[in-house]
Amino acid sequence: MKTRYILLHIILLLTISQTVFCQNECICTSSGKINTEPYLSGELFTPDVPLDIMTYFNTIWLQGDIYLEDGGIIKNKKIRYNGLVDELFCLDPVSNQVIKLDKEAIHQFHYLNFQDDTSVYFRKLKVKRNLLTDSTEIYAQEIYHGDLSLFVFHTFYLDHAETVKVNKSYSLKDIYKEDPVYYIKFLSNKVVEFKRFSRKSIYALAPDKEAQIRKFFRESISGRIKTNQEIIGFTKFLSSIVDQ
Repeated sequence: MKTRYILLHIILLLTISQTVFCQNECICTSSGKINTEPYLSGELFTPDVPLDIMTYFNTIWLQGDIYLEDGGIIKNKKIRYNGLVDELFCLDPVSNQVIKLDKEAIHQFHYLNFQDDTSVYFRKLKVKRNLLTDSTEIYAQEIYHGDLSLFVFHTFYLDHAETVKVNKSYSLKDIYKEDPVYYIKFLSNKVVEFKRFSRKSIYALAPDKEAQIRKFFRESISGRIKTNQEIIGFTKFLSSIVDQ
């Protein structure tokens, strides 16, 4: 009889251990049905100071699909991306808690409908932000896909602080401004960063094609590269002349 109680105790411990493990690892899963999708991993997001709503790509939760590095797909989850911290968040339907998803496991994510646009994809890029740091992985929105692909990294910087009144008391509020960074990716996986599309940086990208690029500027309507449409148009042109 004592042996039987010991066996039951072991089985109970194993069951509890499995439940605890699932609570830590099996997040953002569907409630009320057997889940046959891959599991998403992450951690509860409970910052001391909430992130400024204006630093989110989508200020409200939107449905999206998440593509994993191992080829799995997590479909139709409520997600939000924040450019200030460069993290993807998921709203867990069971606990209604915000989960910061593990970036290492994610290859890309897709908003099913962002302001009536069904083609919004964010892909993970490995880039070198400056000369003093190692390469790092970021989420960047792919706005053109071809022989050359164009990405925009929706990053922010602290512009200033201003005094605001909350519940009859005053406090300082940080004000952020978006400072997008563009990346052009070659088929060889080479990635080139553009904070500004100056003539000098463009000619340096393809010095042997400078005459053709100058002609492109002369014949373009604005003669500049500043707006998203102008940047996309230039990337399409560059894709047609640059040797891969």
